[in-house]
Parts: sequence; structure tokens; C-alpha cells
Amino acid sequence: MSEIIINVDALQETLFKIIPTEMVKLRYYDGVISLTPIQEDTNGKCPLLGIASDSDLTVEQFLSMTREDKILEGLNR
Repeated sequence: MSEIIINVDALQETLFKIIPTEMVKLRYYDGVISLTPIQEDTNGKCPLLGIASDSDLTVEQFLSMTREDKILEGLNR
């Protein structure tokens, strides 16, 4: 792990040099900003973001669960 202190004007140029991927996951929590390089997915899966980022839940499963919830709540008429 390395740490450097730079001026915010040099931030973009420095990040382009040290991040090896085209996409990053940005996380801001309690005043701390973290960037995680994201590798291109070769399995054809779309990476989930937010609270589902560590989940095996698919879009189809999520939509099915949402439909079931609406039926149980009586909202799907």
C-alpha cells in the first residue's frame, strides 16, 4: 500500500496513471473516499451495485420477489 499527498488539481492525471482499469467503484462513507478498480466481466454478468454488490441475486429473481411482495400486499390488481 502506498500513500501520497497531491493537490486536487493533479488528481485526475494521477488517478489515470495508477488505476489500471477503465471503470472504478466509488465509495464515500464518513468522509472517506475509496476507489476500487473494476475489471471487465468476462462471464457476461452485470455487476450489481449498492447493497446488492456482494449478492448472487439476479435481476429476474429480484423482479419475481417484487411481484410476490405486491401480490401479498394486495397492490397488484
